[in-house]
Amino acid sequence: MTDHAKKTSPSHTTLDFILVLAPILLAFSLSQFFRSAQALLAEPLRGELAITPEQIGLISGSFHFAFALMQIPVGVMLDRFGPRMTNGALMLVTVIGVIIFANAHSVIGLMIGQAVIGIGCSAAFMGALVLAARWTAPEKFAAASGLIVSFSLLGVLASATPLAALVETHGWRTVYYGLAVISLVAVVLDFVVVRDNPPGYAAHAQRGESILDVLRGMVSVWSNRQVWLLCGVAFFSYPAILTVRGLWGGPYLHDVFDLGAVDVGNILLVMTIGMIFGPPAYGQLSRMMPDNTRGLIVFAVLVGAVACLLQAFVGPFGAGFAMVFMLLHGFIGSSATLNYAASRKAVPEHQIGRALTTINLATFAGLFVLQGIAGLIIGQYEDNPAAGYQAMFVFLGIGLALAGGCFWFGTRRKTGA
Repeated sequence: MTDHAKKTSPSHTTLDFILVLAPILLAFSLSQFFRSAQALLAEPLRGELAITPEQIGLISGSFHFAFALMQIPVGVMLDRFGPRMTNGALMLVTVIGVIIFANAHSVIGLMIGQAVIGIGCSAAFMGALVLAARWTAPEKFAAASGLIVSFSLLGVLASATPLAALVETHGWRTVYYGLAVISLVAVVLDFVVVRDNPPGYAAHAQRGESILDVLRGMVSVWSNRQVWLLCGVAFFSYPAILTVRGLWGGPYLHDVFDLGAVDVGNILLVMTIGMIFGPPAYGQLSRMMPDNTRGLIVFAVLVGAVACLLQAFVGPFGAGFAMVFMLLHGFIGSSATLNYAASRKAVPEHQIGRALTTINLATFAGLFVLQGIAGLIIGQYEDNPAAGYQAMFVFLGIGLALAGGCFWFGTRRKTGA
């Protein structure tokens, strides 16, 4: 995604930007919902279709695998067609995927549905970031991206207690039919409201790039040592949070503490609230301390590591402890906003889009891998589920600690990641 355009006049307001961004924020919120809903759907799926932990990991991971594979094509599409057309067309695919998932009666059907949903949601976040890059000043990008992530987490919020209540009263299939309708509304709003560029924005001809041109640019970004180190952080930081919040946190609370669906949803809701306030807080800190992004990233990742290890060894003593550690992990442990801001600083202006896409690719590759490995770990402890979840949290904690350590020592001679 290359965009050398520049604003020629400040002829738009913050409200204009918010209105233009709103439909893509809705699409991004739906994306966050779909990738997080498995934490509460795991139990009804296990009951209805006798799905194993390994299979639950594969079902959830299908979304992330398809999403990650789409990142390079999405970059080409965003350059050639812009966020409005790219996100609108792909959200139509989301509608199809939701219907497939709602009608599935096998693991394969559920995996296909999740994969199609992942393809459909793959442009929402990058489209929002492209709009932020075009509609806001460079020094405000970190704060804007933090707010984008924060508002999108309303989708994660909806996948906690509200989803639990709806599933109990109407069943998960009916809920997904309703989500297909909401996704279709997002498509209509996208085409009607979204505008790729603000007034007075002198854009270069958006002829787009060939796939070969994009790949050459990606090679240039991938040869950047800083980007590699940020990818290591991205592979573990947000994926570790969503491995808990988006998939295994629900079964963990049910199996270890014997909580019902609504109680599970309430605790996941608390973690989600932390996830909502964390990204904008880090975005503001990054804006206030532009030379300390490296330290903020390491701090966030190591807090996540500590939260996972505490969850492994102290969490089982009570659901209250588990809730506190989930809140800590969700609020302070997410460096996602910082990763995107640091990647923008790590490359020349004309490679910013590719750097953002690369970090996103690493993030969703991490989601696919971590959620799958977590399922394999838990599946080895069928006779002792508590030990399985303890091993999973230890695995996540060690992974986060290694990622944070590698980033710290790998960038120790750099100033201001």
